[in-house]
Amino acid sequence: MQIKVVVDFAGSPHVVLDKESAIRLLSTLAEAMGPSRNLSESIRIVSNFEEYYRLSRKRFEEFVFPPKDPAESLRGYTVVQKLRLTKNGGEYVEIVFDRRTRIELIKEALGKIGYVDVTIERQSI
Repeated sequence: MQIKVVVDFAGSPHVVLDKESAIRLLSTLAEAMGPSRNLSESIRIVSNFEEYYRLSRKRFEEFVFPPKDPAESLRGYTVVQKLRLTKNGGEYVEIVFDRRTRIELIKEALGKIGYVDVTIERQSI
């Protein structure tokens, strides 16, 4: 399968996946990096997609921000910056990674869940 990872102006990688693939990606990253509150909360948010989608629409919020442990943030263990939940003929999740998250780690995790053709695209001005 093929997927594109877009690195925005701030250096944060973005990837859009269906709900099930997003859970598998986050779980794979949790296995690779070890336990982290940020990843476990992100998995919980995506697993309860319908509830968080409804809540974000009710509050007119585009993104859901998973809680981050300050100690983990200082050590660089924060992986997910924010999530965008959308319904466009299915349940889709845009994961915006923290800019300190290594692209190679994301690429490797995507490969483990079946995305063999990963394209990295950097946004420019």
